[in-house]
This record gives sequence, C-alpha cells and structure tokens, in this order.
Amino acid sequence: MAEAVAERVRRYILDGGDEDLRRLLGIAEISAEMARAAFGRLGVRQGWTAIDCGCGPIGGLAVMAETVGPGGRVVGVDFNPAAVQRARAVVSALELGNVEVVAGDLHELDPAALGGPFDLAYSRLFLMHQPDPVRTLRRIAGLLRPGGWLVAQEALRIPAPRSHPHLEALTGYWNLIYELLDRTGVPPGTVEDLPRSAREAGFEVAGMTGCFLTADPELFELHAGTLAAARDRATRLGIAADRVDDLVRDIRAAKDGGHEWVTSPFYLDLALRKPTGA
Repeated sequence: MAEAVAERVRRYILDGGDEDLRRLLGIAEISAEMARAAFGRLGVRQGWTAIDCGCGPIGGLAVMAETVGPGGRVVGVDFNPAAVQRARAVVSALELGNVEVVAGDLHELDPAALGGPFDLAYSRLFLMHQPDPVRTLRRIAGLLRPGGWLVAQEALRIPAPRSHPHLEALTGYWNLIYELLDRTGVPPGTVEDLPRSAREAGFEVAGMTGCFLTADPELFELHAGTLAAARDRATRLGIAADRVDDLVRDIRAAKDGGHEWVTSPFYLDLALRKPTGA
C-alpha cells in the first residue's frame, strides 16, 4: 500500500494545476520519509486512529493513511477552509478511503466530534506557528488516549537551510520567515523550547532527534515558493516587498546555478507520549 500511495502523490503533484498546491504537496512528499521513519520507531500499527494537526492540503495524511492501513482511521484538521477544501479534493484523488478532513480551530473543536480519543497525533510545521505552544500541546494531549503518542516535526530557527555551493539567500530567506513569525506574536525559541513545553503540557519526552532533508536543486523552487506565498502577509506586517522579491529571485535562480544539493530547514523531531495514567 505504501508504494501505491506514494506513487499517487507523485502523480497528483505532476498533474496539479495549482502552483501553491503543488508546492505544499512537494513539501509533503519530501517530508514523507521522515514521518514514516518516526512512526516506525514508535511501532504504529495497522488499525490505529490518528489525527494530523494543521494538515493543510495534505500534510502527513497520505503517510498516516498507509501506516494505519484500511482498518485504521485518520482525521486531518485545519482552520483554513480553503486548505480543507483542497485537502478533501486531494484525499479523494489519492483514494485515501480511511481519511477525513475537518475544518476548524484545533483548540475549539469537540474531541468527541472528531472521533477521539486517538492513538497517534502528528504535527509538521504547525507548533512553530503557535503563540502559546503549551496551550496547543495540552489540547493535543486531550485528544489522545492514555499512552497515546504525538510526533512533532518542527523547523528550528538555526541552522538555516543549506546548499552546496553555499547560497547566502537561503539564510536571508529563513531569517525572514522567522522575522514574520516574530511579528505575528510567536514567542522566540518556540521550537527550541518544545521539549520543556511538552513536559509542562503533561507529555513525556520519549525520543528526540533531528535532521536536514537533502534533495536535488529542485528543492530551491519549494523554498522560493514558500517565500513567495508569504509575500502578502509579510508586506502587511511591514516587511519590504523588494526584500522578499529579491530573495525569491536569487533562490529561484539557484535551481539552474550549478548547485549539487540543497536541504530543508533543520527539523527537531520529537516523540511525545501521554502518560498511561493521564
């Protein structure tokens, strides 16, 4: 089933006409092996129930669907109605019959309405956007059964994405993304402090690792697309449009500039367990 799902994702990316949707699906495909490895370390089994917190148009839904199998159940949650609509279209196109996607704020949705409690929760590039990560982690803990798991894969502020040869625009891009988070009220050190925040929220930190995801120069386009997608919000928050546009141009040009490889940001990869007595 895993190979079949992965092939359907790749086909959908190639066939899709929406540039931003293709970008997000591309990020999901590059991240898929990281999620798959984390679920394997936990021993996630067929038949589990799982929830993707902040799934966007695909998130970890495809990997989770293949991991829990046809007898399992996956729920994706996102507060953006447009993202939910797209996620439902992608789920249908990928024939993920064990997945449903729900629109709403994770902090406000009724756990019973979501079909919880869940065996597994997943977040990727979600907690890094939360103004009160302890509150969000407590909410996720409330969606899990005692002994349930949260896999959190979130991007650190430092180090920035890397490439060979070195491209300074990648550092400028990543600094700008985090400057944007600062201006939206996300506390400094949110990702770095996630182990402490998780303990405060009632989780046990069962495992902690980290990695860059390394890919061919096509990944430059995903970085450029991420920054371009943030342009309007950045300018509304006082970041000069020229600064954004210059970085997008330089990163996009690097795709054909003789670089051998480029990485994702550095992911902090946490395995968090809700105590059995909770």
